Amino acid sequence: MEFEEISTFLNTTANKLESCWDLQVISNIANQRIPDFIMGGRGSLLRADIYILWTQWFIESICDPDVFINSAQGYAHIVEAVQKRIPFIFAGVSDYERQKLTKFIARLIDKEVQRRRLRKRIYINLDDKKLLWDIYGPEPRCWICGYKFTKWAQNKFLGYSNYTEAPLPQFIDYMTLHGLTQRDISVEVDHAIPFSKGGKEEEDNLRLSCGWCNSHKSDRISLYDVGVRPRIVEHPKLGKHSVPHPFWIVRLLSVRRRCEHERGCDKNVDNAQFTVVSKHPEGAMNPTNLRVVCAEHDPLGSSRLVSREVAEQMRY
Repeated sequence: MEFEEISTFLNTTANKLESCWDLQVISNIANQRIPDFIMGGRGSLLRADIYILWTQWFIESICDPDVFINSAQGYAHIVEAVQKRIPFIFAGVSDYERQKLTKFIARLIDKEVQRRRLRKRIYINLDDKKLLWDIYGPEPRCWICGYKFTKWAQNKFLGYSNYTEAPLPQFIDYMTLHGLTQRDISVEVDHAIPFSKGGKEEEDNLRLSCGWCNSHKSDRISLYDVGVRPRIVEHPKLGKHSVPHPFWIVRLLSVRRRCEHERGCDKNVDNAQFTVVSKHPEGAMNPTNLRVVCAEHDPLGSSRLVSREVAEQMRY
């Protein structure tokens, strides 16, 4: 991209909060082509998450699924509601195409209704846990961050009686605070597609996760599920420093699942644990400024670790 294009884009889109109610300004911004450098190499993830959200808004705008969750009205009423709106949305298509679109969109809405209806969780029994543990092989790790489960975590997860309180680490990664609590280093069963969003209680949707990843993932599925700024913490060596929201870390790790060292790295979640580092050290730790790294390629080195006392003060 040429200098003039870069200048034009930044001049059109940056520092426009004072004009956020001006339709002409908004239209000019919307017509810009987003250069890759703005996305920080996360274009695929950022676009995918926002496209899914936009599609969800579109579907819900035609017929609100929440109206039908506890209603006696069923699929036929959804079809009727969609049928009324389709001619206004797709005015230029044939009757046959409108019928197909009606059926397709009505099924999407009905599926969303079924997903949102309260379902009873199935208790994951000990046999299911043992099966998952066996599937993960001789050295199970968290499917998101690659944390290697300890013998203590294994004993607790599988219900063995010979475990006591976990020996927690004395030094904590200030970016994640992973290891601050016993839950962080425990083994938990995670629904890759959250249960509350229709995820099934079946083997292909169940994963072994550390408690830290599972708790911060929760029922979120999109970067845009977290609308906050990075926090500023006081690091004993680095001074005031930006840290990302934990879910941004989880979302990125769950997609990348390997080290992003610029010269290449063979580490992945099957053989290493990962954290994040900023691409631009002085920049805010938002999703466009996060890079996945293994311990070997972590530029922060020992500076990443802070004492438990300091970590406690950084807790959310």
